[in-house]
This record gives sequence, C-alpha cells and structure tokens, in this order.
Amino acid sequence: MARMIRELIFGNNLLLALLVSVAVISTIVIFQLAANKKLGLLGEKWFALFYIFVSPRLTLVPFNYLHFINLASTDGSNISQIPWVLYPWVILVLSGRFISFFKNQFVEALSFLVLRNPSFSVYCLLPITSTLWSLVPEITLKAGIGFTGFTLFSFYLGARYEWPELSPLLRWGYTSIGIVSVLLHPNVGKGFHGILNHKNTFGSLMVVSTALWYLHYSQSAKTQKERWIALGFMLFSFYLVRASGSGGCLVNSFMLIVVVSSLSFLSRLKFQWSFTCIVVFTVLGIISSVYIIDNLESIVVGGLGKDLTLTGRTEFWPQLIEAANQRPWFGYGLDGFFQQDKLGEQTPAYFIYTASGFNPQNAHNGGIAILLSFGYPGLVLILASLFTNLILAVRQLSRSPLSQSGIPIIYLVFIIMNNLTESFLAEMGDAWLAYVLLTVRLCIDSSKSPSSNRRIYGRDLPSPSESRLNPH
Repeated sequence: MARMIRELIFGNNLLLALLVSVAVISTIVIFQLAANKKLGLLGEKWFALFYIFVSPRLTLVPFNYLHFINLASTDGSNISQIPWVLYPWVILVLSGRFISFFKNQFVEALSFLVLRNPSFSVYCLLPITSTLWSLVPEITLKAGIGFTGFTLFSFYLGARYEWPELSPLLRWGYTSIGIVSVLLHPNVGKGFHGILNHKNTFGSLMVVSTALWYLHYSQSAKTQKERWIALGFMLFSFYLVRASGSGGCLVNSFMLIVVVSSLSFLSRLKFQWSFTCIVVFTVLGIISSVYIIDNLESIVVGGLGKDLTLTGRTEFWPQLIEAANQRPWFGYGLDGFFQQDKLGEQTPAYFIYTASGFNPQNAHNGGIAILLSFGYPGLVLILASLFTNLILAVRQLSRSPLSQSGIPIIYLVFIIMNNLTESFLAEMGDAWLAYVLLTVRLCIDSSKSPSSNRRIYGRDLPSPSESRLNPH
C-alpha cells in the first residue's frame, strides 16, 4: 500500500504540484482560523483526540503512517517520514496555542515535573543518550528521536489540560478505536484485534476504556441519560475485552472494576492506610496473574479462554535477565537488543529460545524491557518514578473529586499489572502516553493547595506580573 501511494504521488508531477498547492492553501486557511481563540482551542482539542487515537500504533491506513514510531523506520521510504511534516505543521497552525503555553505554563509545568518526579525527568533523557552505547546506534538514534518527540507532545497535552478535559478525550479516543474496529471488521470473534496489530494490545486498551467509562458512570455522569451512555460504552468496551480472547486482559478488567468500586472507601482512609490498601491489592493482582500464567492449562482453558501468547514467557525471562546482566550499567540501548535479524550472533537475543523453539522479538515484560535497553539504572529510575506517582496519586484521592483523582489510580494499577506480561511501558504507544499524562498532571496537581481555584478550561494561566496585580 505504501509503495502504491508513493508511486502514485511522486510518479506524477502534475498530481504532486496539485497536492502541494492544496496543502499550502489549506495551511494558510487553517492558520487564520486557528488564530481565533475559540477555534484555536477547538482545533487543539481535535488534535489531542487524534493523538490519543493514533497512539496505540494502528494498522489502519493512513493513520499507521502518522505515528512517531515511523521515525524509527529503517526502510528509507518517504512515507515513513510523514511525522517530520505532520507535527511541525500542527505546531505551525496552532502556533498561537503553543506560544501561549510556552509563555504562561511551560516553565511552571516543567519545574513541577523536575522537582516532584526527578527520576522520571532523568529517565526521559535515556532513549536518545542510549545511542552512545547501543549495539545499533543508527537505529537507536532514530528510535530515540521518535520516542522523545512522542514524549514531548504527551507532556504538552498533560500540562495543557486538566483531568476534567483529558478524561473525555481519553474515553472517546479509546472507544473510537473500538467502534472503528467493529465497523471495519464486523465478524467479531475470539482473538479479535480490530485495527491494532495484536489482540493483547487491543484487549489492554479496552480494559482501560472499560474502567474509565465505569468511573464516569459512577462518579461524574450528571444526568440519567449520561449514565446510560456511560454504562453502554462500558459494556461495549468489556465485550471487546472478552472478544480479544486474552485471559490476562479479562482478569485486569475485573481488577480495575474493583479498584474503581473501592475509590470512595479509599478516599476516606488516612493516607498510609489507603496507600497500603492499593499496594496490597496490586501485589495480590500480580500474584494472581503469575498464578494464572503458571497454571494456564488448568485455569484459563475453562473459564477465561486459552491465551497461548502467555506460554513460554517464564522460560525466556531468565535468559533475558542473564543477557541484561552482561551489560548491567547501560543495557543495549533503545531498540538495541532484539536485533537478531540484523546482527545475528552479535546480540544475545539470537540465542534465546523456549523449549518449543520460539525466539522472542520483545521482552513481554516492561521491567525486563527497560533493563535490556537502559540497564539497572534505567530500571531503578522508572521504578522510583512509579513509586513517586503512586504516592502522589493516593494523596490526590482526598484532595480532588474521585472522577479526577481516580484516573491516575486506574492507570497506575493497570500499568503495573499489565507490564508483568507485556512491555508496553517501554514502548512508544498508548501506555507511555498515559504514563506521561498522569505523571505530568500529578506533579502539577500535587503542587497546588487543596483549596486553590482550578484553572478554567481554555483559559491560559496569567503571567507572574498579572498574578501579582490580580491575586484573586
């Protein structure tokens, strides 16, 4: 498909000139429209929704070419370089919004992030700097640039919008993926992955969608009609979790429903007790997941639907850890380890096999994936960041409405449990987008006084001089 589109466009000079002319005229028109404050805000919201929609790396043309992951491509095709054009174009047409952000909010948001979660800030430097020690420096550099660009736009959305605005964007972004998947692939059956490349990725996304709609249903829906809509989309998302055929996703979905149902109780406890409850629940969730993995044949086949993708992980995880111990301080660099197709025997990944002869192409575990890329220092940084976020998230339970403070709790519990068997946190996708959003928002929200007035959606923060003149 990419080759056909490339030949169609670049093989016809008249068509190419016409497309360039249309692009220039459209850019001028959109730029003028976005100069209007309300239209600029609306355009930024649509971009945020689009960004969330494409974040899981869709297989649907043309959206699959619009993800930052394409910058890591080594095929040399022009179409894989579209993000180099798209995202600078977005900055250009929404320049008024970006300029306003950098004038009024950027320094404050960045300072809160660095001071409140320094381990996360340092970790974000590793993808590019790991080029220095990567087995494949060129690949790591491209992947690092893409990862950094993806992170910066995620930081912008997290700093720009608060949870009342992010929550519907996240819900509708995920639900849109489910709706489009069903419309394009109506024969929904076991192993369904829709417009994503794997059923586990699709199932994980629908797990979070189920929890977010349930949170909206139980905490923030204002009318009976809104509650029915929330309940309907919650059941739709849960149906797709079941259709994915992933036993792990089904277990995670039930656990998140329990978490959301417990938020009111947790918010009334003292900090140390609510923190302990969440940690204990997460640990029990991890133990349950491990038990399911180790007893897959007897448990999953009957009740949850057999998920053979889990089989073999416990066989190659020790081998991956042993390979990581060969380079404990720096790791192999971002995307530097699983390059057996390019490097052959020069990477330990070439020699890692299960008893069935399976040679893994990724770690299937977030912690091990980070360990392989950035060594033990990288793993310590992300674990410290997770621990910090968990503390800040539990604190927010008693300081903010549950419709807002419940979102980071949902994501943190899910990320910890899900990355036991998947390496999504180490990848450039929806899990990393969510982690950046919750980290930025927790750092900013935790820096506010509980009684402080909240910033109104769409209104830019005043400059320091304006704040002194108008303290209220």
